[in-house]
Amino acid sequence: MYELVHTNADGMPTTTTEVIANGTGLQHASVMKLIRTNLTDFEDFGRVGFEIRPFETAGGTQSREIAVLNREHAMFAMTLFRNNAVVIEFKKALIHAFTEMEKRLAAPVIDGASITRMELIQIAMNAETERLQLEAKNKELEPKAEAYDSFLDATGKYSVGAVAQMLGMGQNRLFRELRNGGVFIASGSRRNTPYQQYLHHFEVIPHEYEKKNGDLGCSYTTYVQPSGINFIRKKLGLERIDPELPGTGSQTEVA
Repeated sequence: MYELVHTNADGMPTTTTEVIANGTGLQHASVMKLIRTNLTDFEDFGRVGFEIRPFETAGGTQSREIAVLNREHAMFAMTLFRNNAVVIEFKKALIHAFTEMEKRLAAPVIDGASITRMELIQIAMNAETERLQLEAKNKELEPKAEAYDSFLDATGKYSVGAVAQMLGMGQNRLFRELRNGGVFIASGSRRNTPYQQYLHHFEVIPHEYEKKNGDLGCSYTTYVQPSGINFIRKKLGLERIDPELPGTGSQTEVA
């Protein structure tokens, strides 16, 4: 039994007018005429390919033009044929052939061969092993994640003191390093607040207060956004973050 469906160069399932003519008992010329007459309608389902292929006759090998059809082309062609017992059986066989080819193409492939049942079982076992390893790693990291969370305030940001502890240094040193690194303003009323280009890694909260002479003044508290922790680490050239140091630190407000 010849194959009803093959794959083309793009890996798509196709059949040909030769296959259809053989399966329905129609003359190949009649099938080609049907395709040519209704080509505009066929190409609503994609371009129809035409090829010159050899075929055997009693007088020897000859050549003829054939059409290469995708699934939709073939199904549309079937609607144009007058039904009889042979045509109906071929329609069913062609539908099954396309379905089986599509299943085969959908199967995972390694080195050009479909994966066997045992190989699928092995892949599933490997995936389960990886899942268990990842689960164990997550459990290992949970205490650190909880430590990070303990430094968070209600709005989801960190005090500079808390970040200093994560980085293994004191708060005053971290302020100094960030000023020296050009991240924080070094003097004036906005001292220890970030420059504009780094503001997206921080949050600055202003606080009004009354001076001794009765005038109103403003101080600022700088907080670190989650993205700012790794930014600071890289900016200062530190290799690691340790969130498991005790305490949460405090924040100095600078008038």
